[in-house]
Amino acid sequence: MKIKETAALCRQIAYLLGAGISPDDALAILAEDAQSPSAGERLLRMAEKTGAGAPLCQVMEEEEVFPAYMVKMTRVAQETGTLEGVMNSLADYYEQESALARAIRNAVTYPLAMVFMLLTVLLILLTRVMPVFEDVYRQMGTQLSALTRTAVQLGAGVTIALMALILFLAAAAGVLYRISGRKDPISLAERILSVLKEKNKISSLLDKRRFASILSSVLAGGMGPEKAVELSLDVVHHRRIREKLQRLRRDLEEGVSFYEGLREADLFSALDLQMIKVGSRSGKTEQVFRELAAGYEAEADEALEGMIGRLEPTVVVILAILTGLILLAVMMPLVGIMTAIG
Repeated sequence: MKIKETAALCRQIAYLLGAGISPDDALAILAEDAQSPSAGERLLRMAEKTGAGAPLCQVMEEEEVFPAYMVKMTRVAQETGTLEGVMNSLADYYEQESALARAIRNAVTYPLAMVFMLLTVLLILLTRVMPVFEDVYRQMGTQLSALTRTAVQLGAGVTIALMALILFLAAAAGVLYRISGRKDPISLAERILSVLKEKNKISSLLDKRRFASILSSVLAGGMGPEKAVELSLDVVHHRRIREKLQRLRRDLEEGVSFYEGLREADLFSALDLQMIKVGSRSGKTEQVFRELAAGYEAEADEALEGMIGRLEPTVVVILAILTGLILLAVMMPLVGIMTAIG
């Protein structure tokens, strides 16, 4: 199930619950205007099971299309009687996830498309234009130097290999998305960023934003920070952030206070910890974590824009230099011949 669809479903369920409609009736109403027959059948099936007495969280889990975080939050919400509020929080969370996934996808896709286009131009130059120059040299009773010929052949080989690599990565990404996209709403591009560079700032900021957002939702639902840490481990993928969360969970289990656990785990900066401390004393902890989540999201957007800004000119300059060197290697002998004739 796509992130955008998950956010819309949570928001609609929250609206219907707020109007005093039971979960099974809400699902039946949503099934009437489902975007596809399969979605309508799924919602009707869920409505029947819920109407028969099955908990909504159990019905979601049996369908195997909803994120694990959503299922667990729904279970906790039903246990605490805060289903409407939690559904609104889930809608906000997945709307943010959708926006971030779109930004990351654009950050990865656009540079790759530009590189592929420039490589295509270079390949045409090497395979279509270069033979014309070779014919000209041959008609004039000379030929390309060994160095030039080697450079051209090497350039063509490297270009073809790079284009094949890009196509292979695109195909692999498509296959992985088809395999895992239905069960896991986390952007594939984000996972690639995290794998390529474990200390990637963008991946770290996104996971910190998730943790702060989950804390805000959980505290708003009247639950403790222990539950927020448990739920965060389902959606956090950055290795170091996960290690810090696991340390925080152990500290909380041993009786360490939440603030001291956050400080020892080094999850937030000193300024952020000061805000959390002030928010805790003023009874506005939920609002503080919501603001922290918004701040991390803005930082992630800025980091993405910076990555694109650095990558695009670098790629253009490298490929332009490569193209220029190949043309220069071909044109210099030709200029020498024309000068001799003149």
